[in-house]
Amino acid sequence: MTVDLFWVLLGASYLLALAVQQQLLATHRKWENIRNSAGLTGVQTAQTILDANSMGDVSVKVVPGRLTDHYDPRDKTVALSESVYANQSVAATAIAAHEVGHAIQHKAGYAYLRARTAMAPVARFAARYGIPAAIFGSLLGMPALTDIGVLSFVGAFAFQIVTLPVEFDASRRALAELDRLQMINHEERRGARSMLRAAAMTYVAGAASAAVYVVYLALVVGRFLLGKPPPVPPPRLP
Repeated sequence: MTVDLFWVLLGASYLLALAVQQQLLATHRKWENIRNSAGLTGVQTAQTILDANSMGDVSVKVVPGRLTDHYDPRDKTVALSESVYANQSVAATAIAAHEVGHAIQHKAGYAYLRARTAMAPVARFAARYGIPAAIFGSLLGMPALTDIGVLSFVGAFAFQIVTLPVEFDASRRALAELDRLQMINHEERRGARSMLRAAAMTYVAGAASAAVYVVYLALVVGRFLLGKPPPVPPPRLP
């Protein structure tokens, strides 16, 4: 693996991430302007699914921002962005159901969700310190620091890989609940599925970017072992 090939892979991963992000935004804009036939807001969608699954211990709250929706297993909270919480669009329905899908995973003890939750601290550390630790370790001749950087970022890559089944499964559960509770019609289901597929692809792009950074760290270690200077540091992960 050469340094030039690494930069080619990095550029390709950024182009993929950009294309996926634009597709998500375009899909969201389309279905954000189409009202769901049930007339339910995002918070009502989430609460309906929670109630149907006897999950009264899970709360729903609004958070600032756009597409900042998430589920926090630590306090069992479905957090919906301002553009989803009070919106009656097909997009809001799909996003709210997806986040409740994560809550259902939590209740069911879904193994991949447990693994991702446990790995989250390592991923946060690696995103901030993994590459700097590997670079400075190689520059200063400190193998232990280099190893810490490499291993932490490999852990972050593993986090990205584990995230994929978590997200795809949450979308599957979301569509199943929307169908079971008859909250969407056939056309709206097509829109919800498009939204969830576009969102899932952002995680695929994230995993691809993380894989390229693992390649970079392999270059760092390889050049360190051969007594060569490390390659030029790449930009930080978005």
